[in-house]
Amino acid sequence: MISILFIKEQADLLWHRLRARMMASPDLSASPDEEQPCLSQNPHRNRKYHAFLRQEKKTVKDLIRLGQRLMRRYGLHPHFFGNNRLPDTARFLAFYGLNGPHNATDSHDLTTCLSNEEVLQVLPLFERRIAERIPVEYLTQEAEYLGKTFYVNPHVLVPRSLMHTRFQEFLTHVTWQNKRVLDLCTGSGCIGISLALLNPEIQVDLADLSEEALKVAAVNIKKHALEGRVNCIQGDLFENIRERYDLIITNPPYVASAHYRCAPLEFKNEPRLALEAGADGLDLIKRILSEAKMHLNPTGKVIAEVGFPAAKRLKRKYPHLLLKWYTHRTPQGKTAFLAMDCIFECQAKDLPPREKSGIFTRWLRRLSAN
Repeated sequence: MISILFIKEQADLLWHRLRARMMASPDLSASPDEEQPCLSQNPHRNRKYHAFLRQEKKTVKDLIRLGQRLMRRYGLHPHFFGNNRLPDTARFLAFYGLNGPHNATDSHDLTTCLSNEEVLQVLPLFERRIAERIPVEYLTQEAEYLGKTFYVNPHVLVPRSLMHTRFQEFLTHVTWQNKRVLDLCTGSGCIGISLALLNPEIQVDLADLSEEALKVAAVNIKKHALEGRVNCIQGDLFENIRERYDLIITNPPYVASAHYRCAPLEFKNEPRLALEAGADGLDLIKRILSEAKMHLNPTGKVIAEVGFPAAKRLKRKYPHLLLKWYTHRTPQGKTAFLAMDCIFECQAKDLPPREKSGIFTRWLRRLSAN
């Protein structure tokens, strides 16, 4: 009997000690997640966020690591942000939410301890990026292109044209007559505006079917103080173009319908009108090649980015068309060993004769823009 009482007393003592330790633990003393504010509709992420908030010490580096792990866990596409790596996304959103420099490299910045209030400025950005697959640029409403900042929203494609590393080369080899440039399918206007900033002597027209996209382009024209040299024109490709140009440059929709359907969700948050271009991805490119000659000066040229798959199909469709092809080049001026053609240039004199586009096709495209 004595031994049984002794064992019971020892068990009670052990239980009280264990209970006291549990109550003293910062991780276990908090109320259950379901009793706390919901930070995510996803139970797993909600638990992870609250567990992080309960940590006694948490640094910027810890917060970035949390975002990075969750983004990988839920299979996010980097969407070409930064160096096309999810750590770049997590790092940028963390510093953006904390109102700090997103390119901070000082170890002091990364080891800075954070309060819960500061962490709660960042977690909603992580959650929207993960749950809704919203590209970083739409969350911040700005995108960097050729070292300049542009305003963007979901009405325009996130600026990422591969041509920017060749802009200076393109401008140098234009035979200038009236010093006019047309940026066709302009979206945010980043291509045309970048050219205007590189060459202060040219006049640039930004053309797009989407009125909402041109509102964004107008903001960027004002942002870069180019109201006197850059203008917006609304219309279906060349519909409302009245001038002739030394250079027509374009990054038109060139994604085949089947590829668009299989694209990561990040791309589905961009305007479909700016990406999809029919069964072979060539719907707009064929029209541009057919109609561009009428809007070019005799020594003018058209330059277009069409991506790798569309480039292959374009070569097969126009085997005798004199197209000069370019591969993607890094900002450091390097070209990958196995880099594929993705940008073409065609002189006005070499462009094919105009083909009439069906009224029904034009009507469908207008409908898609509204």
